[in-house]
Amino acid sequence: MPMIDLTFVRGSVDEAALSPLADELVTVLLRAERAPDTPFLRDNTWVYLHALDTEALSVGGRGPGAPRFRVDLTVFEGALSQDRKEQLAADVHAAVCAAAGIDPQGPKAFHVWMLIREIPEGNWAGGGNIIYYRQVKGLAAQD
Repeated sequence: MPMIDLTFVRGSVDEAALSPLADELVTVLLRAERAPDTPFLRDNTWVYLHALDTEALSVGGRGPGAPRFRVDLTVFEGALSQDRKEQLAADVHAAVCAAAGIDPQGPKAFHVWMLIREIPEGNWAGGGNIIYYRQVKGLAAQD
């Protein structure tokens, strides 16, 4: 049940590339969590696309500069080991760079940032109820 927020400057990635990028971000996050890629988990993994106007991003406080991307991943605390976080960072970076036509090792490599937000047990709710990581793991196993 992770959540993904992709924030980008409008026009910095082709509109046709957004849907495949969202799909790829879900795929790499489920893989990193070692969660099965099932309809249940896909239906409960949401991707929010936040397209900003050029003037809504200021680089260094001095104007928009070249397009930047921020990927915020919200997961249950403990869902990702440090090794899996590192692989996830590489996979997310590769996916965003491919969609935006950025050389992943080039001068714009650091125009793509990823933040992992780990939600402590007992602090995630849906449908008016607290949802526990063990519950999600159990539901995913049943799917």
